Amino acid sequence: MSLPALREIVEERKEKAIENLSASFAKNRLPLEEYERLVEYISKIESERELIVVEKMVAEYDGKSNNQAAVDALADDDDDEPDQGGHHSRNNLTVFSSRTFSGPLKTGSQFLSIFGSGRIKIRKKHLENRQTVLNVVSILGDHVIMVESGIRVINNVVPILGDTKTNHKVDKEAEDGGPELIISGTALLGDVSVKLLKE
Repeated sequence: MSLPALREIVEERKEKAIENLSASFAKNRLPLEEYERLVEYISKIESERELIVVEKMVAEYDGKSNNQAAVDALADDDDDEPDQGGHHSRNNLTVFSSRTFSGPLKTGSQFLSIFGSGRIKIRKKHLENRQTVLNVVSILGDHVIMVESGIRVINNVVPILGDTKTNHKVDKEAEDGGPELIISGTALLGDVSVKLLKE
């Protein structure tokens, strides 16, 4: 396939992605700020790899009417202690932005960061069970999980051209018989790190 023909196909797919995103925005499935950011990014895309990632994001907004509820549950970008007292949505999405999550955490909750940065603050009182499983996916983005002293962390995140690490202080401060946090997921060209929560 010639280069001009390939570019034409990419441009057509970009236009289609923006059309689908506009339809989702019209149905209140994403906030204006997120919509504008995505449209601007899509317009600048030149590689098919980036386009594939964005098309998947657009499909998520188009196919799940409960995405707005997930977006509403996300914290304000600059708030250090957002959503106090409220449960997280099962799926928490950060796209082209920086967000902080805090509060009660249900086992099986999912956090997805695409070209964004998510901070998750976890205290002992936030964990419902002795053992809580957290699913984290970072695609060209990052997650920093800050845990209170005493929580035992098992980091099972798989890095794919990315990085994952747990600060040695987290393991050092873990309490025998205390709450256990199991982190699973993937760091695809992204980063997932676990640190002690500083009061």
